[in-house]
Amino acid sequence: MTPEQSIEHLRLHLATLYNAGLALRLLESFGSTSKILQADTGRLLKVRGMSPSIARRLHCDKTKTRASEEWRRCRSAGITLLPTPLASCPSALGGLPDMPLLLFALGKIEAEDSTSVGIVGSRKPTPYSLRQTTRFSGELAQMGATIVSGLARGIDACAHRAAIDSGGRTMAILGSGLQRIYPAENKVLARRILRESSGTILSEFPCSMPPRTYHFPQRNRLISALSRILLVIQAGRKSGSLITARWALEQGRDVFVLPSRVDEEHNQGGLDLLRDGASVATCPDDLLYAAGITQKRQAGKGTQKELSRPFPGLLGAQLEALFKQEDGWHPDALAGHLAVPSGQLLAALGQLEMEGFILKTPAGFYRLK
Repeated sequence: MTPEQSIEHLRLHLATLYNAGLALRLLESFGSTSKILQADTGRLLKVRGMSPSIARRLHCDKTKTRASEEWRRCRSAGITLLPTPLASCPSALGGLPDMPLLLFALGKIEAEDSTSVGIVGSRKPTPYSLRQTTRFSGELAQMGATIVSGLARGIDACAHRAAIDSGGRTMAILGSGLQRIYPAENKVLARRILRESSGTILSEFPCSMPPRTYHFPQRNRLISALSRILLVIQAGRKSGSLITARWALEQGRDVFVLPSRVDEEHNQGGLDLLRDGASVATCPDDLLYAAGITQKRQAGKGTQKELSRPFPGLLGAQLEALFKQEDGWHPDALAGHLAVPSGQLLAALGQLEMEGFILKTPAGFYRLK
């Protein structure tokens, strides 16, 4: 697009940002962005979803100024504008309802990104969920899938890292502008996505837009739209991952769920998805056909960690044996296996944590470091 066309698209995008699909419906009705901007309010109101307030935003000088400033900011930061009706935008968005007019992009969209797997889950995952995320994301990325997620804490960040560590591609979809990486702790990960995996970071929000609560459900529809299939690793009943799963189903995507024990509250939303007809995923091979992956699985490193030195302390040998069976444990589960007073167990866990053998997660579990 020319600079003038880019600014016109930005005007329309900014005026309709929180009205999903409206910009594309206007474009379908009028044929071009310039014709939309020249149309009077009466004609604009004939398009479904248009309102007088949106028409005022579209025509006001403030929106035009913002669009010009946003274009200059993108140019300065090396951010590309991807209009969804054009071939430069991911083909997965074509024909889907409620898509934005523009995406802001760092990095490049590649042809192989059509073989993509979305991986989402809790921001406070269990060690088991983290280990399985590493397994699924790493192996699928080795097989040629682009891993799509939201750069959030927990499962999202783990999925991105595993894809990068395996030498594959990954794509992050933000609920903030590309110059406001959220959470801030993942700025280093964002740089790794661009530098080490030649991946892509996308957002529909202007460059300096901060994260807002209502951005993330809106962002989730893009995660599912850009994924050929969706894998839910861990989701409570109020999890945002369930929003992504509902979008995926509406968009005609297959949804897979990693199963868990039925008495574990942290994945009740995932179990509900399974009850309602989602597919079970017990290994990466379960996803190959639906994801369109045809190449054979490559041999990869195991995910189970090897212990380089014995655990110290009175309970060291018993705890080491349990952590060899499962590298993540809750203290209550350990207490049930060891039948020791809780104070003695917590002291032993504290010693192991201080000496660098294990790490305590935000969810209260201990895992091998």
